[in-house]
Amino acid sequence: MTCSTSLSGKNRIVLIAGILMIATTLRVTFTGAAPLLDTIRSAYSLTTAQTGLLTTLPLLAFALISPLAAPVARRFGMERSLFAALLLICAGIAIRSLPSPYLLFGGTAVIGGGIALGNVLLPGLIKRDFPHSVARLTGAYSLTMGAAAALGSAMVVPLALNGFGWQGALFMLMCFPLLALFLWLPQWRSQQHANLSTSRALHTRGIWRSPLA
Repeated sequence: MTCSTSLSGKNRIVLIAGILMIATTLRVTFTGAAPLLDTIRSAYSLTTAQTGLLTTLPLLAFALISPLAAPVARRFGMERSLFAALLLICAGIAIRSLPSPYLLFGGTAVIGGGIALGNVLLPGLIKRDFPHSVARLTGAYSLTMGAAAALGSAMVVPLALNGFGWQGALFMLMCFPLLALFLWLPQWRSQQHANLSTSRALHTRGIWRSPLA
């Protein structure tokens, strides 16, 4: 798939749905923990510095992992690399939800790594597969991320207060990457690999220009 005209109507819809669901995942798993920071800090008796590190870890992961996204995509293909990014996010959510402050930090770092890959690869995939609709799809993907940020912040506190606890509330965010994986499965099965158009489409975005930063 190197241009939008090569996609059938059904495949095009599935691909766009997958892109938007990945965009949702990239944002909601990043912002979902913010409303629970005070609760987390109290639960683990974290210092102000430790709490600050918890919020900084994803940004550090962006800075460290983002430069690796293009080589990974050239080696394995953008579709499979995005699938792997979603798996990383799922693993990070599971680790972060376990009852250990060390796993809280470790899981947060893993989530940040998955988000970093997706944050670089997703715009590149849009440029490659929809070269004539880049502005429209990028706008839709940005709006989706904004809505996802609000959704994540709105859902975790009620979940935490209604029997799930803060760990259960954070674990419930797993539904987003799982749904994204389901929608992205056809792209994995298509066995698309990176080519010259992939190399041209990819770029390592500055961390502070990222919509996630």
